[in-house]
Amino acid sequence: MSSPVSSKSSSSSSSSPGTEASPRLRGNSKPTFLFIDSQADKPQNRSVNRQKQAFLLRNYHWKKKQASIERLKPSKPSKQSPCHVHRGTSNFSPAYPWDALAEENEDFQSDRPQGTFNQVAKRSQMWSLKAYLSQGFVDPFSASAVQMSDSMNLYFHHFRIHTIASCYPLDSTRMSIWWWQRAISQPALLQALLFLTAGHHATLESNNGVASTAIEKSIKDSLRLRGNTLKTLNDILQDPVKAVAESTTLIVASLVAIEAVDANFEAVHAHMKGLKRLIHLLGGLDALDHMTLSKIYQCDVKSAALQNSRPTFRLSARWRSEILQESTLCRSTEHLHVSTSLEKLGSRFFAAPWYPPLDDTLKTFVQVLRRLIIYFETAQQQPSIVLPTDNDLFLVFEHQLLSTVYKTGTTLLQEPLRLSLLIYLNLRIWHFQAFPFMQFMVEALRRSLVPAYGHAQSTAPDLLFWILFIGGMASQGYKCHPWFVSRLTETARRLDLVEWEKARETLGGFFYTDQPGERGAENLWNEVLLMESYPYIAPKPTFQVLML
Repeated sequence: MSSPVSSKSSSSSSSSPGTEASPRLRGNSKPTFLFIDSQADKPQNRSVNRQKQAFLLRNYHWKKKQASIERLKPSKPSKQSPCHVHRGTSNFSPAYPWDALAEENEDFQSDRPQGTFNQVAKRSQMWSLKAYLSQGFVDPFSASAVQMSDSMNLYFHHFRIHTIASCYPLDSTRMSIWWWQRAISQPALLQALLFLTAGHHATLESNNGVASTAIEKSIKDSLRLRGNTLKTLNDILQDPVKAVAESTTLIVASLVAIEAVDANFEAVHAHMKGLKRLIHLLGGLDALDHMTLSKIYQCDVKSAALQNSRPTFRLSARWRSEILQESTLCRSTEHLHVSTSLEKLGSRFFAAPWYPPLDDTLKTFVQVLRRLIIYFETAQQQPSIVLPTDNDLFLVFEHQLLSTVYKTGTTLLQEPLRLSLLIYLNLRIWHFQAFPFMQFMVEALRRSLVPAYGHAQSTAPDLLFWILFIGGMASQGYKCHPWFVSRLTETARRLDLVEWEKARETLGGFFYTDQPGERGAENLWNEVLLMESYPYIAPKPTFQVLML
């Protein structure tokens, strides 16, 4: 006797002599049955096991392909209006069985009217934006967990190309794919990413002089998507099985990160409370996947940076041990091919007379950030050196930087320097200048500089110049920007810095690198030069579009 394996039904037949397993094909070349010699079908027989797995995999992909093809065909019209083209159900479930989907599409095809309507439907579909297989707009296979409009697809494209590059300094292409794979199957996560990007899209439109009606539309879309996200999340939390799931934890962590960079304190507090509860129910941090933990730590450091407080969660030893290059980069960068423009990076720190009295932890922060900057800049030129966990290097550093606070009574330079390192990380590695939480970070820097300003002027004027310059770049478009510009102008005059090349050399002796397409530093320097000639007008915040 032989035992058949089928995806839809079972049957029995005798196998031909000498054959362990053989598929039977129909006219369309789709394997419908696989006949197996029952005597050879044993766990020890790897050949038969591989054939069964290959058959099931081929069958699955064939059905998936057929279902995708059927969804591309125009479906039957609404009974109430024969001229209306039905676009399919909006509550499509990502877990919907492919068999049932194929049968449903077959029913649609059998009921579809012929003649004029069919031609109109085909012509309408051909000229529709959805007819094109493009990353820029609509998914032609309707793979998303929610029904997508043209504007939603535009926001998702913007997220994958631009926003993701701000969130992940390295390997943004791979991270774009990773988020796409999860967002298309999780409605709440997809809507959360869309509402974040719609807000950023509105900022970009505002900075580029787009009509106010277009800006208002993006803002309304962001608010609507935010409401949809919260509604979908609440529905998930009503299900005991879905509520306590790692996928739900990823959604909530994403919401914390989004609300943190948008400086929504109340929402951050509410979502963080729920996130802590979910982590506890799932067995703690060490029970979670590496990428889920990475998102948790990202949301943690951004909410801590917003409030200038310590992070909520400890660093998992298991997660940290999985960061492949941490031990290598924290020791040295000698294994990297460093360009000559980076050789003097940070040299002014180590040669200054005010450096030795600094706390040992702060000295370590300066040394580690120097290595991270060198690695980041080198990776832009040599992408092949990047490993999958390299973005976590910056999370670990930011977590440790936020976990340390220096009292004003010890060394007046320490707290402003710590905050400057934090701002540099979020300004020049994470590209978050246009995000509202940056305003609170530069305000914290301003407050720390007030009691230390006179001391810094007399003991470390070049360091003060660098701190004010970083603060001036980060504060562009925010209320405290004039404070930084006026003091930066005064310090530049004291140091006799008039030409940009000379100022650039001083900045590079601390931490500064030129980045293609970014003019924030040059624009700030023009403000400094014009400060005494013209009344001050604060510039609008700029949203830097990062291309992959």
